[in-house]
Amino acid sequence: MATWKSAAYDGRYLQLDISESVNVVGNSSTLSWTLTSAGGASTYYTIDTTTVTINGTTVYSKARTSWDDRVFPAKKGSISGTITVVHDSNGSKTITVGFSTRVYIFGPQEYGGSMTLTTIDRSAPTVTFSTSSVTANGFKISATSSATADIWQYSTNGGSSWTQFSTTASTSASVTLSSLSPNTSYTVKVRARRQYNQVYGTSGSSTVKTLGGAVVNSVSTVTADNATVTIIINVTVYEASYTNTLVLKNGGTTILTISGLSWSKGTANRTVTLTAAQRTTLLNAMASIKSFTGTFAVSSYSGSTQIGSTSSKTATVQTTAANSAPTISGFTYADSYTTTKNLTGNDQLFVQDYSTLKVTPGTATAKNGASISNYTASCNGLSASNSTGAAITVGKVAKSGSITVTLTVTDSRGYTASVSKTITVIPYSKPKVSSVTLRRTNDIEAEMQLKFSGSISAVSVNGVQKNSVVYVRYQYKKTSESSYGSYTSIVSATTRSGTSFSYSNLELCSLDANTSYDFHLQIQDKLYSLSSLDLYFTVPQGTPLIALRKKKVGINTPDPQAALDVDGEIHMNGVNIHGLMGRADGSTTDLNDVKTPGYYFALSASTAKHFPTTTIGILEVFQPESYFIQQRYTVYDGSKMFIRGNYGGTWSSWYTVSLTKVT
Repeated sequence: MATWKSAAYDGRYLQLDISESVNVVGNSSTLSWTLTSAGGASTYYTIDTTTVTINGTTVYSKARTSWDDRVFPAKKGSISGTITVVHDSNGSKTITVGFSTRVYIFGPQEYGGSMTLTTIDRSAPTVTFSTSSVTANGFKISATSSATADIWQYSTNGGSSWTQFSTTASTSASVTLSSLSPNTSYTVKVRARRQYNQVYGTSGSSTVKTLGGAVVNSVSTVTADNATVTIIINVTVYEASYTNTLVLKNGGTTILTISGLSWSKGTANRTVTLTAAQRTTLLNAMASIKSFTGTFAVSSYSGSTQIGSTSSKTATVQTTAANSAPTISGFTYADSYTTTKNLTGNDQLFVQDYSTLKVTPGTATAKNGASISNYTASCNGLSASNSTGAAITVGKVAKSGSITVTLTVTDSRGYTASVSKTITVIPYSKPKVSSVTLRRTNDIEAEMQLKFSGSISAVSVNGVQKNSVVYVRYQYKKTSESSYGSYTSIVSATTRSGTSFSYSNLELCSLDANTSYDFHLQIQDKLYSLSSLDLYFTVPQGTPLIALRKKKVGINTPDPQAALDVDGEIHMNGVNIHGLMGRADGSTTDLNDVKTPGYYFALSASTAKHFPTTTIGILEVFQPESYFIQQRYTVYDGSKMFIRGNYGGTWSSWYTVSLTKVT
């Protein structure tokens, strides 16, 4: 109770009384106030303006009241009311009370003050909790409060939302959650409302993870072609009662599914040993690959219900050459070319550059689900292959001596196996001639002379010479004709000794001296046309030094066209006698370079090429001595003549000779 009293006049005064009623839950107080007008000898007194204000709120206000108004507050009596004041959050509250009035005298005075309300206990309860009995789908929350609480709530998301689990007033409560997701972490909080003041107290947070499926941490490399195949997988197991299924995939293709795996709780390496059937399935899936990056996925089950999500890691699944490479029993070989085989008499021997090597593979065996995909035979840089294992024609061996032949088989994974053998290749080259002469007698007669010598390759088998010269023959045709005549054999007249041969005949045949001939000489050994030596010659017509014809003499020409017809330069006393030498083209020929005596027709002329004029004409070159040359140029119509000389290697200027026209 608080009281404020005004000054009195003639015993009359006004008094304000305030009493408090506390609302703990609402953290507020209800104030009941009473304004009383009392005292004085008279019942009525004039009262000036009267105002009562509580905590800033005006609860009573009355203008000046005259005594003869005979109403309160001029009249004795009282008036009362209530007002609710909310306390501060800590439960305390001090309010200001305004009380202004004055009896009889003009001008109200202030008589109020402050009032401290009862402090309300607003303390929150201290809340703690623990979790237990964690399962795949939930756990138990056990909570306590330092004061009796009538509402209990929990949160699994750190306080973002709340779920009420008890309204029983107590200092403890518990709840078991059963609809959570497996293998999931939850941030748990508990809050409780203190029954006394309905203030909530909130606990700290704790992260609780529900039990989940096994988690794969790593997988070791799996060697699929080991005799016993094991998968070593490091797994964290949360619940030993669950069964686990391991699935092995290559990309999106499932290769193996292994169910019913039981593992102890905790993190450890787990060894899964494949059955023979599972090993075969895995190897068959790898029939065309050596290795792949496999995905190892583990799912956990409680009965038929999967717990949590599938966990996986990748690792290499491999085969090895040691375990999976194919085998090959061997191969046979032979010379498959009839001509060379007939020459040696043995298909196990080969003639360089001409025998054909054929390889026949033996039995090739693939392993662990693979298949043989290729057979390749190689020798001295040659190779040939097939996919069937049939005989392989490698080709002609270009090198002689002991040569290695290798057969390689490749399986569908790319693994290989090889086997090699050495074959004997006999050196060989086609027949050769070391010298040859084909000419007309005296170079002008119709009679032909032929001489040559040469050798063939020795093909020796067990010390026996198998090779010999079998054909020596020739044919010819006129150069102007397109086809040769028939062959003429001269093998019987050819001298043969071991691998050497020679021939000489100065009266071989007669070919028209006035005609040019093409001549073909052919020499063959026991490889016949395979290694035939073919020599081609052109036999020119006979050209006599001096040809005597009726009233004509030809020198170096068989058909003189004048009393004396010389094919070539004519010298007298060591000096060239003039003759037609050819043309001097001003576009290409520089006259500084024209020094051979004779006549030249200038079909074009250019001063840039040291011509004296641009008019065509005739150039004459004289050389009386080796160190002196003279050029004389006459234009085509005879109107001008130019002369210059070269003495000791230097050309002089051109000089003009003026000619007078004859009329």
